[in-house]
Amino acid sequence: MNPVPMNLPVREASRDEFYLTKKGNYKQMKKILVIGAGRTSITLVSYLIKKAEEQNWYITVADQSLKLAREKAGDHPKSRAISFDVNNTKQRRKELSKADVVVSLLPQTLHVKLVEDCLEYKVHLLTASYVSPEMRNYNESAIKSGVILLNEMGLDPGIDHMDTMRLITQIKDKGGKIFSLKSYGGGLITPESDTNPWGYKITWSPMNVVTAGMASARYVKEGKLKIVPYNRLFLDTVIVEVPGVGKYESYPNRDSIKYRKIYHLHKIPNVYRGSLRKIGFCDAWNALVKIGLTDNRYIVPESQRFTYEEWLSIYLTKRNGTTTKEAMLEFLDISPNSEVMEKIEWLGLLGDKKIRINNATPAEILLDLLIQKWEFKKSDRDMVILQTEIEYEIKSKKEKIISSLVIKGEDYKHTAMAKTVGLPLGIGVNLILNDKIKERGVIIPIHRDIFRPTLKELAEYGIEPTEIVTKI
Repeated sequence: MNPVPMNLPVREASRDEFYLTKKGNYKQMKKILVIGAGRTSITLVSYLIKKAEEQNWYITVADQSLKLAREKAGDHPKSRAISFDVNNTKQRRKELSKADVVVSLLPQTLHVKLVEDCLEYKVHLLTASYVSPEMRNYNESAIKSGVILLNEMGLDPGIDHMDTMRLITQIKDKGGKIFSLKSYGGGLITPESDTNPWGYKITWSPMNVVTAGMASARYVKEGKLKIVPYNRLFLDTVIVEVPGVGKYESYPNRDSIKYRKIYHLHKIPNVYRGSLRKIGFCDAWNALVKIGLTDNRYIVPESQRFTYEEWLSIYLTKRNGTTTKEAMLEFLDISPNSEVMEKIEWLGLLGDKKIRINNATPAEILLDLLIQKWEFKKSDRDMVILQTEIEYEIKSKKEKIISSLVIKGEDYKHTAMAKTVGLPLGIGVNLILNDKIKERGVIIPIHRDIFRPTLKELAEYGIEPTEIVTKI
């Protein structure tokens, strides 16, 4: 039997990162670096550790908080936890140089800090974030380096792409012609956890909750381009019936038009992607947008010296003798007994409590308040919804298929969001390390060698949509 090598390979490793093969030789384990140990990482890390036992992988969980990293990595012999600062170039390069695959759960803007190191060391990278223009710029370099930069491998985006491609492939294989594609998604809470007027709690990236939808949206309806600027985004809503769950409202989500090209539906006359909220949410959120409380572009000087009511009054025109509440009612043109007013008052925006953070943007001030008011408590359970609706024609017959995925979290820690973001990422790692993905460069999971095996394995974990087909 060959001994464990004393001279370690170029990719630095400790002796416990080798395993004994059936032939009696020692072989270095495949190494996975998970960056980010927040709420959505728990299912991902659990999946990877389970696979590590089967396939001799070694997992490093890295986070600014060593405590969080240790909680996720546990004391498993094939995992470790480290304190990690993505801005520390020396540490970042050292850790990435040892990895075969990196999974980044960092905010979207920080992924690009990893890319050049990944390309240099020929390390594959997975994220659950949308492909940014900066990420897209690395496509040719990644192809030349033989590196996979797999993005949008979570829930939405992620499972939505994969289920949509499954349906499109299924319809096209039968000779069908698609003329409408609508997709909806939302990270929500279960009905029994709905304990505030907004019907919403923070179950995912907090700042994304505030800034989601801050850009304009585009979609196509009956062959005509529709552009919705941010100041009208939450007025352009539609009601969506989710089978077995009920009705929700949807507002347009970013640029739907690009999915004509992505899904190879170049001339489709109807394409729309929307985000789901409880009915009534969008009217109230639109009021906050209209006032100016979601803006993240400037600082409110010495914000800590204001009460929330004083801060709100800055944005309103108050005539002599009028209160902030009266000025707001006039500005928004709503009644004092309206549901919008109920939601705003419940947040405490008319109260005398002091703002907790200093020199912050309006969005940051609002976020800090929402973290307090929309707290996801230990007794709560979250719920994610994805629904894809496709209308098509086969042999002169028009049909509509509705594919609905509703997943509820087990508890406060094991959330539906963590499960539906973490499992696709973990399965993606498994596919890469077993050489099942032939594509290279900046990609998303619209390729058959990604979406088919991923959906198949997700079904084994209970993540499988139901389908309803009707004649139209």
